[in-house]
Amino acid sequence: MIDYLWIYILSGVALLSLVLFLLTLSRDLFLVKRLKAKKIALFANFSLLILSLMSLALIIYLFILLKEQINLIG
Repeated sequence: MIDYLWIYILSGVALLSLVLFLLTLSRDLFLVKRLKAKKIALFANFSLLILSLMSLALIIYLFILLKEQINLIG
């Protein structure tokens, strides 16, 4: 269980950033369109999306590496 701690941590980061992205995207798009607000809020939203995608990619990559190591040992 402790060996897979990094998978749980990366999954939590990916899930949290994806949820925050989805929750704040519609509000920020509305504010940019209606109030002519600065587009820096959209940059923050898309950085959350990029963070979640990178975390998911790392989870998949590290899981594949772990699977190959287990097959090599066993």
